[in-house]
Amino acid sequence: MPRLVNGERTITNPKPENAGKLLIFCEGYTEYNYLDYFRQYINYNLRAKYSDVVIEPINAEGNAMHVYDFAEDFLRDDENARKYVYYEKHLVFDCDAPENIQEVITLMKHSDHQYILDYSNLLFETWLVMHFQNLKPDHDNSKRAIIRLMAQYLGVTTYKKKKAEKGIIGQILGSNGNERIRSAIENAKLLEAYWKAEGKTMDKDIVEMNPSVDIYKLIERLLDEIVYLCG
Repeated sequence: MPRLVNGERTITNPKPENAGKLLIFCEGYTEYNYLDYFRQYINYNLRAKYSDVVIEPINAEGNAMHVYDFAEDFLRDDENARKYVYYEKHLVFDCDAPENIQEVITLMKHSDHQYILDYSNLLFETWLVMHFQNLKPDHDNSKRAIIRLMAQYLGVTTYKKKKAEKGIIGQILGSNGNERIRSAIENAKLLEAYWKAEGKTMDKDIVEMNPSVDIYKLIERLLDEIVYLCG
């Protein structure tokens, strides 16, 4: 496992909030493997008394609507509803499908479960590429371009054949995962500022907002707690 704490710790808030109790519904193996790094750090740290990260992976076949449907069905079960009543509920999904992604986001935001939407537009790999470079809205940010960049940074011929392997996340984070994740977070904030200046919002303009990611907020929060606990 790459180290998420290496050398001098750097956190935005010297006493960050606890990550708390999080129930995360995530699309795909790559997303699960990435988030599982954080889950392991927090759930197995004896000082993280008030935090618990639960990840429910979904074989969503690249469809955000399937993530929403799975979460709704899961929480419709009385036992699950009671067990996770005090957990913050997150949906982690891509925006490349279905075609009516804007309508799906509206459904998610109006659910009684008050989901927090941790999206990546278009792909989760958009977020992963941001660990290595800034992405600019006026460049080619198509799925093909992003996958090509992933293969380039990982030194592989075909990324799609390896994307589900746990070792890929280790390669992305490298020997000092903290530094690369912080870089991705800053790149995400640059894009957020750009779209804000353009007057675009997730609520109505998600199709136009490529590239953009909101998952950075969850990751920054988890990383800050890890650094604080392990420092």
